[in-house]
Amino acid sequence: MLKRLSFILLISILAMLIAGCATTEGGIVQTVVVTATPTARPEGAKIVLRVGTGDSGEGLTPHFRIIEMFEAENPDIQVQLEPVGSGDYYARILTQIAAGDPPDLLQIGDDAVPMFVDRGAFLPLDGFIASADYPLDTSIYLPGVMEPGKWNGAQYLLPKDFSPMAIYYNKKLFDAAGAPYPQEGWTWDDLLATAQQLTVTDANGNVTQWGIQLPGPWTTGFEYWVAAAGGRLISEDGSTFIGYMDSPEVQTAVQFYADLYNKYKVAPPPADMNAFGGGNSEFDNGTAAMRLFGRWPQAGMKQNPNIDLGVAPLPAGAERAGVLFWGGFGISALSDNPEAAWRFLRYYTGKEGAEVWKDWALPTVASVAESSGLSTDPVEGVWLNELNHLAPRAYVFTPYWGQTADPALRRVLESVILDPNANVAELLATAAQEAQAALDDLR
Repeated sequence: MLKRLSFILLISILAMLIAGCATTEGGIVQTVVVTATPTARPEGAKIVLRVGTGDSGEGLTPHFRIIEMFEAENPDIQVQLEPVGSGDYYARILTQIAAGDPPDLLQIGDDAVPMFVDRGAFLPLDGFIASADYPLDTSIYLPGVMEPGKWNGAQYLLPKDFSPMAIYYNKKLFDAAGAPYPQEGWTWDDLLATAQQLTVTDANGNVTQWGIQLPGPWTTGFEYWVAAAGGRLISEDGSTFIGYMDSPEVQTAVQFYADLYNKYKVAPPPADMNAFGGGNSEFDNGTAAMRLFGRWPQAGMKQNPNIDLGVAPLPAGAERAGVLFWGGFGISALSDNPEAAWRFLRYYTGKEGAEVWKDWALPTVASVAESSGLSTDPVEGVWLNELNHLAPRAYVFTPYWGQTADPALRRVLESVILDPNANVAELLATAAQEAQAALDDLR
């Protein structure tokens, strides 16, 4: 009981701090409201499980379908979905935890896992996974998709959906230029040469077609370039940025990225530095031949008359590497029904759930990907193959990544994109020192 009260007190303080001073994209976080203690469940009544999700709109359809299927097979359990369609989803969760009344299952994105788990928000799942009554064979999952749900060696969340990064390309523009489509095994040099071949200027030297659309100062996406250069942004023990963030490998990654914008001029400048992925629309408009990004906008691209879509693997730098973006579900540490929550969680994120998720996102279960033909699909197969080349992202080594190094790295990327004469080594040295000071203050 003391541990539970201490946990609630800790989260209460965190939630009140957020409520007092944080304004998010979705609005201002509201103050904590303490709810009454729930009454005991009458004998024979159904167990009611609450499931929190940040999904909304059409994205709720697969949730409802899986819940309907599960309830038909488990008549003793009723599942209540609680979407947060607007506002700050994580702040809402913290507020609910502080009130002692969070949903039984919570959806969390990859880089929020360390923060929530480190504060005791989730139950470890290893005991449930190995349980006699409802075990889970984790070998059903595709490579790499379990890792973001781990912290300090224990499994806390199971995967819902994911996206690696890859290169979109417009076959129309490639065919018009007589350029070969990119294939597995291509390199940064090949990427540059292809982008140069597909960059077109008019008689006045104005670019009318760009070789590649890049995601601007998006730090998470930039981790691909770091990994492919053979670098890393933080020490493995999570204690040090100096010597890592400012290493020669990271300098190489930043310089090459900046050169694509400024030296070679094959990428359009970001339309909006504050927009996700730079805010550019050249690829959608048919005026950029390639685009580096995740899988999220693919469905719209397939319907776009400006694009004859192809997807290519990431090119190799010093190494062949990629990064993963991920969402998953875990069981709240304050759930009154953890066993029932586990029964739903293993269904929600297991083979049964994957059969539904596959129509909305890449499934996490290997057999579903194979039986649905996704593994051999010329587009979807590329995304799935990227799972074989994943490098760990920096957030997995510290719960303080977002408060320390992420803003420092973003300032570096903004500087080198805007200033062709920026000194990459000096900028990274300063960023590493700033990130280290911020980390030391928090630890």
